[in-house]
Amino acid sequence: MIAVADVVESVRLMEQDEQEFIRRWQSFVGFVQQRLPADSGRIHKSLGDGLMLEFSDPQGCVRAALAMRAWFADSNERLPPEDRVQLRIGAHLADFVADEYDIYGTDVNLAARIASLAGPGEIVISAALRRHLGAQPAMVLQDLGSCHLKHVKEPVHAFRIGEAGQAPVMPVRRLATHSLRPTVAVLPFGMERPAAGGLTGEALADDIVAALADSDQLQVVSRLSTAPFVAGKASLDAVRRTLGAHYVLTGRARGAATRLSLYVELADAITGHVAWAQSFRGPLREADLGEGRLMREVVTALHSAVVSHELERSRDLALPALEGFTLLLSSIGVMHRLAAADLERARAMLEHLVDRGRGHPGPHAWLAHLHLLRLRQHGAGNDGMDADKARQHAESAMQCDAGAVAALAMHGQALLYASHDAEAADECYAQALSTRPDDPLTLVLQAELRALQGRGEVARELAARALAGGALAPMRYLYEGVGALAALVAGDLREAAASARRAVQRNPQYLPALRTLIVAQVLDGEVAEARRSTQRLAARRPVQASQVALQPLPACSRVADCFAEALQRAAAPPG
Repeated sequence: MIAVADVVESVRLMEQDEQEFIRRWQSFVGFVQQRLPADSGRIHKSLGDGLMLEFSDPQGCVRAALAMRAWFADSNERLPPEDRVQLRIGAHLADFVADEYDIYGTDVNLAARIASLAGPGEIVISAALRRHLGAQPAMVLQDLGSCHLKHVKEPVHAFRIGEAGQAPVMPVRRLATHSLRPTVAVLPFGMERPAAGGLTGEALADDIVAALADSDQLQVVSRLSTAPFVAGKASLDAVRRTLGAHYVLTGRARGAATRLSLYVELADAITGHVAWAQSFRGPLREADLGEGRLMREVVTALHSAVVSHELERSRDLALPALEGFTLLLSSIGVMHRLAAADLERARAMLEHLVDRGRGHPGPHAWLAHLHLLRLRQHGAGNDGMDADKARQHAESAMQCDAGAVAALAMHGQALLYASHDAEAADECYAQALSTRPDDPLTLVLQAELRALQGRGEVARELAARALAGGALAPMRYLYEGVGALAALVAGDLREAAASARRAVQRNPQYLPALRTLIVAQVLDGEVAEARRSTQRLAARRPVQASQVALQPLPACSRVADCFAEALQRAAAPPG
C-alpha cells in the first residue's frame, strides 16, 4: 500500500509564518515516525510539506491515516481558521519497484492523484484498497463513484473514509459515461386524438430525433433502437440499461384540423425524476416534418432544460466526480451569468475537463469563448491575458478537430476580438456554415461581424435566423444583443433600443448590450435617457461611468468611431 499526504495551502502557511509552520511539521513527522511501526508502515519520503508512506497491511494504512488526520485536528483546535494546517491523504493498493533511491510505478503516481480528490482534512482511498479492508464497524465509507483524475486515462473508483459518526461531505452519485454529450432517447409520442394529415406520434418522435442529430450539446439514440420501447409502458431503468440513455423524452400530442398541442416531458434516466416538462401549441403545418417554428421551440427548450439540469447537478459535487458532459454543459450555463465568480467557476470546470486529456475541441472552444466574454466585459479580467488565452484555446480547439463547427466558430470569434483579423474570422464562419448552414451560434457570430463591417441589413437577417434557429436559454441575451447591434447599424434605432433592453433585462451584467442601448439613445436624440442608462450601468456593476466610453469594438470595426463618440457624449456631464 502507498499513502500520500500533503498540506493544503502550504505555500500560504509558509509565507505567513515560516518558522511556526516548520516547527509544527517537524512535530508531526516525529509523531508519524513513532506511530508507523505499530501500523506496519514506514516513511519512504518527506518533502517538507508532504509524506509518501509504505504499508504492508491495509488496515494499518487506514489506521495511520486516521491518526495523522486526528493529530492535526487536535493541534488546530485552539487556532484561528487562517492558521490551521489541514492535511489531505490519498491511499492505493499499489505495485511498485524500489531501489535505494526511490520507488517507481504507475500505481505510485496514481496514489498521488487519488490524494488530489481529498479536500482539507479528508482521506480518499481507491476501490482496490477498499476491497482489502473487509468490514470496518468503526469507520464510515462514502462511495464517490468513478472519479476522473488528471493525466489518468480511465476513471478511478474511489471512497472517502472517516471515523464512524462523521457526515459525508460529497453526496453519492452514480456515473455512467465518458462522453461530452449526454444521450437522449426519444420515445414515440402518444396521440390523444387523430391529427389531420395523418401525423402520428412516431412521426413527431422522428422529427425531434432528426432535429437533435446535429446537436453539439446532445447525442440522440437512433429511432431504430428506441422502436421496441413504448412510452408509458417502458421503464426508465430499462431504457437506460438497454440504450445507455441519460435522459428519456416522452410526450403526448392532441391534433385538430389546423392546430397541434404537445406536452413534452424529459426524465432523468438515472434518478427517475422529471427534469423538465412543458406544453407547446401551434399551427399543425409548423410541426410537420420538424421544419417549423413549433418543433424548433421544442428542441431549443429541450437543450436549455438539459443545460439547466446539468448545472443543478454540478452544484454540490467536486469536479473529479462529475461526468464530462456535466462539466461542459454546466460551464456554458455558469459562464453566461458573467459575474466574476461564475466566470472563474466555469474556467475551472473547463480546464479540469481539458486536463482529462480527451483531445476534444469542445472544452478548448468554450474556454476561448469564456476569455472573450471577459475581454469584452472590460474589467472582468486582464485584457491582454484574456486575449492571449482566447487565441491559445481557439488554436487548441482547431488542433483537436479543425472541422468541428464549434471550434471554427470560436476560432473565428477569437480572430475577430483577440487578433482583430476580420477577414480570417469571416473565413472561419463561412467554413462552419458550409458544414452546418443553420448553426445558431455561428450565425449570430457572423451577424455580429457583418454589423461591425457596417452591413446592417445583412446582419439583421443573420441575427433573425440565429434567434429563430434557437439559442440556449443562458445565451439568449447575447443573441438579442447582436440583434440590437444589427438594428442599430441598419438605422432602426427604436428596434435597436428595444432589442438591447431585452438583452439587458435577461442579463444586466452584459456590457455590450448596455453600450448598444446607450448609443441608440444618443443617436435617436435621447441624450438625457442615455445618461440615465449610463448611470444605471454604473449602479449595476462596480465600474466607473467613464469605463462605459472605452472602445467596445474591435479596431477593424467600421462603426467603432460612431460608438466611441456616442458613448463619450453619454458619459459627459450635461451642459
